[in-house]
Amino acid sequence: MKQTAPEPGFVQAYRLFVVTCIIFWLVIGPILIVLAMAENPSLAAEEAAGLELVQRLSLPNVGPALLLDLLLLAVLLLPQAQRRLGRWFVPLTLIVGLLPLLVGYYWWRSDNPLQTPFAMFFFVMLVLIAWEYPFRYVLAYVLGLSLYQGLLSPWPAQVPWTVPLGWLVMQGAMMLLVGSVTGTLVSVQREQRAALAEAYEQQAAANERLKRYALMMEKLATSRERNRLARELHDTLAHSLSAVTVQLEAIRSLWQVQPEKARRLLEQADQTARTGLTEARRALQALRASPLEDLGLALAVRELAETAGLRTGAALRLDIPDQVGAGLTPAVEQGVYRIAQETLDNVVRHAGARSIYVRLDRQPDGLALTVEDDGQGLDAEAVDLPDDNQLGIRGMQERAELIGGQLTISSQAGKGTRVQLTVPVPALPAR
Repeated sequence: MKQTAPEPGFVQAYRLFVVTCIIFWLVIGPILIVLAMAENPSLAAEEAAGLELVQRLSLPNVGPALLLDLLLLAVLLLPQAQRRLGRWFVPLTLIVGLLPLLVGYYWWRSDNPLQTPFAMFFFVMLVLIAWEYPFRYVLAYVLGLSLYQGLLSPWPAQVPWTVPLGWLVMQGAMMLLVGSVTGTLVSVQREQRAALAEAYEQQAAANERLKRYALMMEKLATSRERNRLARELHDTLAHSLSAVTVQLEAIRSLWQVQPEKARRLLEQADQTARTGLTEARRALQALRASPLEDLGLALAVRELAETAGLRTGAALRLDIPDQVGAGLTPAVEQGVYRIAQETLDNVVRHAGARSIYVRLDRQPDGLALTVEDDGQGLDAEAVDLPDDNQLGIRGMQERAELIGGQLTISSQAGKGTRVQLTVPVPALPAR
């Protein structure tokens, strides 16, 4: 016997069938008897025959069958009954549902098995069995039912034995055909559900892998941002505090011997401390602010360039259209902004440039960011083999790879530096 839960929709269909049987016992059966007597006046004329026909579906005779169907309906309506019976739920309910039909057929038997209303009920029971069990159970049901009908049906003596046999064979063939079709449809449905469940499992596994990948990328981005913050604090607070410490030591040594020079050094230390404080505030403000969300890519990069120009006193040239960031994903915007920020910070701290040129535009092959300066430049080895301490070049290259871009750095010692980032993105729509 089958040990799994009922097929989807089986319990609902079975409930409807049992309700139909109960209505038959109470209403439809008596109406059919009255109609049979009206169509066959000879039965009504013969008192004994008419009385026998009326008594076939009288309440004393059908009472047990009616009680079984009411009990079965209660079991089908109670969810806890299915949980308690477990794997026996389907076979027990089918057996209980079949018993009233066999009893009803006994009381309504005629000289033709297909002429009783129970033939239809037997077909419905066949569909329910085929819905839940393999074809061998359908075959056993059909053979058992045909034998039961053949033994109970009161065929007239003058009717050749081939007639009832032909009726039973025809009914059995029809039942086997219906059972086969039902079983095939249920098998197809079961396979589709299994395929769908497997697809759901694969999708769940893919989602889990995606979550792990996103978490890994988030941790990687956090680690890189921490490294950038460490470099930022090192280049601001650490340098400023180191310079102030050296100047204070010099002031301590000269305070009694050369007070004028000590005062000048004190003023320089004060200026150094103030400059370091300004740089630290700027770095913290950059960490707290969200210029991309507030301004958009074009204005955010423009603000970075203007700040760099003010910090260095260099002449600034900008070529940044207002709509250059239209249609970009947040990841691309963030990557371009951070590379521009790192590049301009390097120009401020290390280049000693007199002029800075920043360009951000959409080209046929993608978005292009260009930052040029006329400062002291880099040697070829620093550009080709950057390490973690060389101007954040490695971090810039990693950011470019994350957004699918290409970073090119051209520089010669004493002749300035040119940094260009190209990211493949859709072109701006033509106006």
